[in-house]
Amino acid sequence: MTDGKREIALGTKFYQRYDGADIRTRKKVRLLAPAAAVIGLFALLLGALMAITGAVIVAIMMMALAVFCGLILFFVIKGRYQLASSLFVYGLFAVMFAAIKFDEYVSVYECYVFGTLGSFLLITTGLLATSRVHVHILTLLNLAAIALLYVVDSLPLEGVPSALAIQSLGTSGVLVLAGGMFSSFTVKMQRVLVDECVLSSEAARLQFEKTTAAVQNTQEAAASVSASLSSAAHELAVAARELQDVAADEAKGVSALDEVLELGEASERMVAAGQERLGSALSAYSAKVLEASASVAQMLMSLREISAAASERSGGVEALAALAKDGDERVSYVAQSIDGIVRATGHMNEMNSLIGDVAKRTNLLGMNASIEAAHAGTAGKGFGVVAEEIRKLSEEASTGSSAIARLLSDTQEAVGKASSAGKETGQFFARMAEEIQRVSNTLGSLLERMAELSTGTAEVSGAIDGFRDLAASAFSAADESAKAMRESSSRSADARNVASGLKASAERVSLACELLLKQAELIQGLGEKNAESVLQLRLSLTKG
Repeated sequence: MTDGKREIALGTKFYQRYDGADIRTRKKVRLLAPAAAVIGLFALLLGALMAITGAVIVAIMMMALAVFCGLILFFVIKGRYQLASSLFVYGLFAVMFAAIKFDEYVSVYECYVFGTLGSFLLITTGLLATSRVHVHILTLLNLAAIALLYVVDSLPLEGVPSALAIQSLGTSGVLVLAGGMFSSFTVKMQRVLVDECVLSSEAARLQFEKTTAAVQNTQEAAASVSASLSSAAHELAVAARELQDVAADEAKGVSALDEVLELGEASERMVAAGQERLGSALSAYSAKVLEASASVAQMLMSLREISAAASERSGGVEALAALAKDGDERVSYVAQSIDGIVRATGHMNEMNSLIGDVAKRTNLLGMNASIEAAHAGTAGKGFGVVAEEIRKLSEEASTGSSAIARLLSDTQEAVGKASSAGKETGQFFARMAEEIQRVSNTLGSLLERMAELSTGTAEVSGAIDGFRDLAASAFSAADESAKAMRESSSRSADARNVASGLKASAERVSLACELLLKQAELIQGLGEKNAESVLQLRLSLTKG
């Protein structure tokens, strides 16, 4: 259940008897009921805790407070708000006084504490009380309680009023008086606000009644205007429909005539167009026949020339095939030589590696000899010089070996590339020899087909001459037929133009009738909407 639903359910029990009360009472009861319920629940829980811990007197007081809060809620449910609020604030005052009076501390600070709590109680009274009398009574009760607490508890201990006691009493009195004045002013302002709300509500009610009367008069006038508009729109719609029916019948007759003329004209145009296409086709056919005759003659000459050229090229292709085969053999020989160079370079690389190893070992021996010569002193100086020279020679040999290794590596790389290129060249020559052989075979077949084509082309040339004469005769007959059909189509077009004009006039009349019908429906709809809007306005004002 949502919070709104809980509030509605709670209101049906505690607030339903206050529906006819003023707004101030309705708002205050929504403060008193939750406050009494919360304090009662707190007292019940605290009393149970005190009973468990052995504080029997405090537990009895808390249970009594819980029963008191239940009594307050009972009076609220019964609609006795003034009695419930009075009992609530006076009961809180009594509980507060008893709690401070019968506690274990007895000093002048009791007056200050009671003054502080009393000011809060007065503010609560300003929120819950419906009359300023309760505020004034509680103010006097708070002042009297402060004085009683001082006289009964603090004064017997001091004997003579001290400055601290006077300050505490003065501060407590000022707090109580300030709380009383604030609460009294709050209750007064609440009453003034409620009175102003009542006056505003009455003025709004009178204004609503005037507005309702004006709306009713407007509704009657609008209903009369709407009825007049609906009647006029209905008569206009009837006249427009009759005129539209007449225009529709006329348009149907003209449309039938136009369709007949259109069919005749279309048929004549189709026949004329067919004749023209036939003439154009015959003319084009004749031209194509002439072109074909010339092309066939030229084809015969070209075939003879191609045959002669192909015969000459046949010998050249055979020679080219022999050259390609010889080139393939030479490339294979070069590839074998390059493979031998690669193998020799590999052996040279192995020898160079051996030289490098010998140079490194010689360098190591030279260093050892230098060390031994140094140990021998003066006697080993000559041997040391020789050892140093040997070491330098070994370093130079090592450097030369490295250079030779790089050179051999570059040589191997270049030879490898040359070997790959030689293999690719050999493959190219092999493919070229195959292609040349296929070209040679194709040329032989082509020469045979040329001879057969030359014979057939001569026969086609004779047939084309006969077709040319027939096309000229057919073109002349088609031209005369097309002229006759064009004249007939022109007369049909004139008759159809007249029928189209009549049909357009009938359609304009029908369109004007449709516009009149739409305007009539619009006027009638506006009248109905106007009456409906006024009725809804009146209903909304009545509900408000």
